[in-house]
Amino acid sequence: GIEADFGRAYLSNVCVARELHRSGLGYDIVTKSKIVAEEWGITDLYVHVAVDNEPAKNLYMKSGFIHENDEPAWQARFLDRPRRILLWIGLPCTNEL
Repeated sequence: GIEADFGRAYLSNVCVARELHRSGLGYDIVTKSKIVAEEWGITDLYVHVAVDNEPAKNLYMKSGFIHENDEPAWQARFLDRPRRILLWIGLPCTNEL
């Protein structure tokens, strides 16, 4: 199998044009990302979502992600960005390296 240091991946910047929102495209992108991650032997997939981004949170929860932890408010202020939550999904390891 894959070494422990490489069994985790981070999904970043999933964006869908506003006119295509609620079309299923975001769900399809996340689903395909999970399939590719499984093929690569990834067992843990993570994504950050802004606390107030309900559509994105709903998309990831619908895709099977669960709440991992909250970013502390002080850290978000220090980094001058909206507060985020970390979501996680466990994937079956299907790659025999």
